[in-house]
Parts: sequence; structure tokens; C-alpha cells
Amino acid sequence: MNTVDTQWLTSAHVMIVAGKGGVGSSTVAAAAAVAAARDGADVLFIAVDGRPGMGALLGGREISDREQTMQRVDGGGRIRARSIPADQAFGDYLELKGVGGLLRRAASSASLPMIAAATPGLEHLLVLGKIKELEKEGVADLIVVDAPPAGHATPFIRSASGLSDVVKSGPVLEQAEEVAEMLADPQRCKALLVALPEETPITELMELATDLGDDLGLGLLPLVVNACWPDRSGLDKSPAMAARSHKLKLSDSAKSALESAADFGRSRLAQQREQIERLTEARDEPIITLPRLATPRLSPDDLAILADALVPDDE
Repeated sequence: MNTVDTQWLTSAHVMIVAGKGGVGSSTVAAAAAVAAARDGADVLFIAVDGRPGMGALLGGREISDREQTMQRVDGGGRIRARSIPADQAFGDYLELKGVGGLLRRAASSASLPMIAAATPGLEHLLVLGKIKELEKEGVADLIVVDAPPAGHATPFIRSASGLSDVVKSGPVLEQAEEVAEMLADPQRCKALLVALPEETPITELMELATDLGDDLGLGLLPLVVNACWPDRSGLDKSPAMAARSHKLKLSDSAKSALESAADFGRSRLAQQREQIERLTEARDEPIITLPRLATPRLSPDDLAILADALVPDDE
């Protein structure tokens, strides 16, 4: 596995975190925000879809379109968070173009659905345009963008290039070109892609890396394989052998249950190794593995564990 540069977290001003639905990309985005803040960064976390529960996980109230400070972190950093609704981004865009307040509010509330329906990708572009403006203004050392799941992540990120292909002039083209410029600059923006150690998520991660990294030219950070099972050397022993080494007696039913559990564990680890090896052979980016946390609901303490794992100690 390729060596991970521990400075990768703040190698760009904007980090777009994406992955297939259910792989934990929102949690990884939150862990990246914590890890960067620990290193002294002022972090702005942007929840594009406004996933419920992320505010509590980051140590604050539910995330809304009003920016709030979630926590100040030992090490001098802090985490702020907000969402960016498309209609608000549209209003901000009109303001940027000099449209007056009353007309701007009327236009942003009444016109966006009609305009967006006639211009596929416009809502995504407006959100990315707002992120671009925040990056240009230097509002934070790092802007972490919790992007939509993989099925929507590509259209979200590709909205700028898609619209620039069909819109030949005017403010929409100007916005698309400015967003595309940010996405193409690795000092300004990079993507952090996330998968589980399973065949379909790894395949989709490779496809997303090809689409965004190779085809679109978006800089890629280390690839993250989330929820990895720990290696357990004891699985090589049968339950009967393990019991004898500890001078224990097992009933037949206990032996059967333990053997089934051991078989499951061996199978999961073999699958995990196989999928990570597939990814290693397919991509040149470094790979970071995060531990599987056996809890029904993640807490800020769990997030701290993942933040630790995102920035491994130099060996």
C-alpha cells in the first residue's frame, strides 16, 4: 500500500468528500474536519444534502443554512458548519450580480424551480458557485464539502463542465467557468473518495475516481476504505484448539457456534483483503483504511477515533 503523506488534509482549500450511499462518506467528512481542526485549521463544514445528525456528531446543533460554530478543538482549530440550499445560493448569486434586495428575494423564491427545470445542473452549479465564492473570500483554512451520494456526486461535480457545454454566454457561463477553474486547480480543490471493503462499493469507487480524477481532472486525495474489520490472528485456530490452549471445555453446541463465527470472520477478512488489493492494483493514490466501529449510533468520541485513523503516524 502506498505511503500516506500526513499533510494531505490541508493540501487544498476545498475538500469534496463523496462515496456511494451507505459507505459512511458523511462520517468520513466529519472526521476529516476534526482531524484538520486538531492540526490548527479553521474548518467550515458544508452539508450539501443537510443529512440529519451531523450537527450532533460534530458537537453542535442541527446544521442549517445559518453558519454556527460546532466546536473548538485542542490544537487551536475550530469547526463551523452550514448547509447551502439552492434557493439561497441563487439569491446570493443575484446579489453578487447587483440585483436589488426586494427583487432578489422575489426572483430567488419564484424563479429558481422554473429556471432549474429548464436548465439541468443549475442547482448544483449554484451550490458549487457559492462554495467557490467562500473559497475566494478565504472564509476558512479548509472547506469540507459533504457531497451527495455517488449517484448524485458526479452530476454535482460535473455541473460546471456540463453547463459550459450548453450555455454559450451570460452569467451562467461565467459562473460555470469560474467553478470549473476552481475544480481544476489542485491547490484550491481536491476530492476525498470513500468506499467499504466490498466488491460493489470498491468498483463504484474506482469508477468515480476515473470519472472525477482521470476524466474531469479533479485532484484526488488518498482513497478511504471505511469500516474495515481488524485482523485477528486467533481466527486461524479452531475453537477446540483455542479452548484447549486456555484449558477450557466447550460443549458441542458452543463449538459449532464458535466455528460458524470464526468462518464468518475469516470470510470477511479474506473479502476485505481481496477488495483492498483490487483497489491498490487499479489506482495509484494512497489508501487509508478506517476501523469498523461496532456501535448503532456514532458519537463524537467515535469520530475522534476515525480522525486519528485518517492521519496515521509516520512509520
